[in-house]
Amino acid sequence: MRPSIRWFIVAVVAAAACKGTEPFVPVATTVTVTPGAISFTAVGPAQPLAAAVLDQRGNAMQNPTVTWSTGNSTVATVDQAGIVTSRGNGSTQITATSGLATGNASVNVAQVAAGLLKYNGDGQTGSVGTALPTALTARLVDSYGSPVSGITVTWTTTTGSLSTPGGPSTDVNGLASATWTLGTTSGLQQATAAAAGVTSAVFAATANAGSPASVVVQAGDNQQAAQSTPVAVRPAVQVRDQYNNLVSGAAVSFAVDSGGGSVTGANPTTNGSGIATVGSWTVGTGNNTLIATVSGTGITGNPVKFHATGVVPGPPTRLIVTAGNGQAGLVGYALNVRPAVEVVDAGGFPVPNKLVTFTVTGGGGSVTGDTMTTGLSGIATVGSWTVQLGANTLSASIPDAGVNNNPLTFSANGVTGSYNIVIRPLTAISAARLAAFDSAAAHWERLIYGDVPDLVNFQAAAGTCTSRSPAINETVDDIIIFAILDSIDGPGKILGQAGPCWIRSVGFQPIIGVMFFDTADVHNLEVSGLFDEVVTHEMGHVLGFGTIWSTGYLGLIAGAGGSDPHFIGTEALAAFDRIGAAGYSAGAKVPVENTGGAGTRDSHWREAVFGEELMTGYLGAANVAKPLSVVTVASMGDEGYQVNYAGADAFSLTFAALRAQAGGGQAVPLVDDILRLPIGVVDARGRFVRWVMPR
Repeated sequence: MRPSIRWFIVAVVAAAACKGTEPFVPVATTVTVTPGAISFTAVGPAQPLAAAVLDQRGNAMQNPTVTWSTGNSTVATVDQAGIVTSRGNGSTQITATSGLATGNASVNVAQVAAGLLKYNGDGQTGSVGTALPTALTARLVDSYGSPVSGITVTWTTTTGSLSTPGGPSTDVNGLASATWTLGTTSGLQQATAAAAGVTSAVFAATANAGSPASVVVQAGDNQQAAQSTPVAVRPAVQVRDQYNNLVSGAAVSFAVDSGGGSVTGANPTTNGSGIATVGSWTVGTGNNTLIATVSGTGITGNPVKFHATGVVPGPPTRLIVTAGNGQAGLVGYALNVRPAVEVVDAGGFPVPNKLVTFTVTGGGGSVTGDTMTTGLSGIATVGSWTVQLGANTLSASIPDAGVNNNPLTFSANGVTGSYNIVIRPLTAISAARLAAFDSAAAHWERLIYGDVPDLVNFQAAAGTCTSRSPAINETVDDIIIFAILDSIDGPGKILGQAGPCWIRSVGFQPIIGVMFFDTADVHNLEVSGLFDEVVTHEMGHVLGFGTIWSTGYLGLIAGAGGSDPHFIGTEALAAFDRIGAAGYSAGAKVPVENTGGAGTRDSHWREAVFGEELMTGYLGAANVAKPLSVVTVASMGDEGYQVNYAGADAFSLTFAALRAQAGGGQAVPLVDDILRLPIGVVDARGRFVRWVMPR
C-alpha cells in the first residue's frame, strides 16, 4: 500500500528540521589593519601594527592566523608579530593576510637629517700653506643615527682653502669630504661643515710654521764689556718662515768671528717665540764679532753678525755690594751668605785683579779669607764671616785712592738659637737611649735656630698622635715630639716611623709629632752603632723633611710618583751646586728618591746620587760617616725655617762616585719610615682649621 501524502510531508519537514541544527563555521572575511598609515623620518626605528579579523557574520574571530608581508623590503620590513621597521626612503604597503582575506597599511619613509658629525680628519697638524694628509669627513645622520644620503654639505674656512673632489652631497654612507689646505698663519685653524637644518661640525687643525726663511737680531748687538768678561745681554736671534711666522725648533750655531773671545751654549734651538740665545759671549780686547748661523738654505739675513767692544777697565772708582749684607746668623757660626763686593771703573766695567781686604770692624766676630782678589767679573768674596751676639760689622776695602764707598761696610746681627725641640717619651726608654733623642734634638737645633711662633694654650685631644698620645693643653714652643719604643713588625723590616700630626696653617711647620721605633730592631742598631743616625734621620721627618713637601702643603717637590722626582726649593737648588753638583745632568737637580714603596720614594734624597747622606732612604753600613749636608739644611730653609748652613756636616759629590742604582750595597734600607697619620692644621691662635688625610 503506498504511503500517504501526509506522511511524506511530515518526513520532509522532519528532515529539514534536522539540517538546521548543524554547527556554524566562521570564515575570515575582513581584515582591518591599524593604524592604516605609518610615517618614518629615520631609518631603523620600528612601529607595531595590529590586525582585526572578522568572519562572515561580521564578528571578530578569536586567535585568527595572520600572516604579514611587505610590498618593498628596501623601504620597510615586517615580522610575523606585525612589527614594521623602516629600511630606506620611499613608500610601500604592509599586508596582513588571514585565510583568503587581506588588509593593508601604507608606510612612508622620508629621512630628516638630525645631526652632522665629525667623522675623520679633526685635530691634525701640518705646516702652514700645505694640504693636510687626511681629508676632513663629516657624516650626516637622522635621529636614529642612520646615514642620510644625497644632502648638500657646504664647507667653509677663514684660513686656507677647501675643495670637495667627491662632490658636495653626502654618499650612501652619509659621508661628505673636503681636502683642507691650511692658511699661512701658524696656530689653531678651523674649518666648518654645514647642512640645512642641523648644527654645523667644526674641525680644528694646528698649523706649524714652515721652514726658516729669515733671521734677524733679537737682542745683544753693539754692546761693551770688560775684556775677558761676558757681555751683559746674551746675543739672540729670531727666526721666521716665508709667511713671517715664528719658527720653533730651528737649529742655530753661534761662533766667534773675531776678537779672540769665546762662547758657551753655542748650539741652541729656537723656542716657541722663534728665539735662540747663546749661553754666554766672553769678549776679548777691542772689536769683537759673533756669527749666528741658522741651519738651512735660502734664509734671508743668514748668518747674523753681532758686534761688541772689549774694554780694558780703567782705574777702580767704586765698590758695590753684590751679596751678604744685612743678614742674621747664629752666634759662633759663619753666615749663610758670604759677603761679596764688585770693583768697577768709571764706566761701570768690572775691574779684575784688585786686592780686596775684609776686616771685622764691630761685634767681635771673625773672618777667613780676609784678603781676596777680584776675578774677571770684578767680584771678590770673603771666605766666611762668623758673627757674635748683637750687631756686627765688616768692611771691604781696596788700597786705591779716590774710590767711592771705600771702605764699604756690611752689617749682620748675631743671635742665639731659639728653636726648641721637646722630647716626650710615651713608653719606657732607658737613659742611654733617651740620650740619642736629646743628641739628635741638639743637632737639629744647631741647624734650625730661628724661633717659630709659639702656640699659646694649644689643645689637642688624646689619641690624635697615635693611640698612645695624651691630651695636650699647653703652650708649645716650638715642637713637641712623642717618642715610642714598641713592637712594629719584627726584626729587619720597618726600623722606625716618624712624622708630624699637628702643623701650623701658615708655613706648615709642625707643632706635634711622633717617632716610633721597633724594639725588635733597636738593640741591633745600637750594636752596629746606627741607632743615633736612625733617630736623627727620623727626627728630620717630624720636622717636615719629606712629610710636608707635596702639593697641598709647601709644593716643594715636582714629578712625584714619576721617574725623576726632584726638590724645587731655591735654597736647596743653590746648595746642590755648592756641593759639587753644578754640572749634574742625569735629570733635574736635587733628585728625590724614585725607588722603594710608599714612605720611601718621594720623601728622601735619591740614594743613587747622595750616597751616604743621612736623609736618603737607605742607611749605609756601620762605621761610615752619614753627614747631614748643607742641601738638607737648605731644604729646611725652603720650608720656612731660619737655618744655619755652617752647622751642616762636610759633604760633597763627585760624579764618579755616584751609585749605579739606589740602594746598591746598602746594609739597612729605611723601609716605609714615614708615619702616615691624619694631620691636624691649626691657625696662629691654635684654632682648628682642618684635617689633612695621609697621602
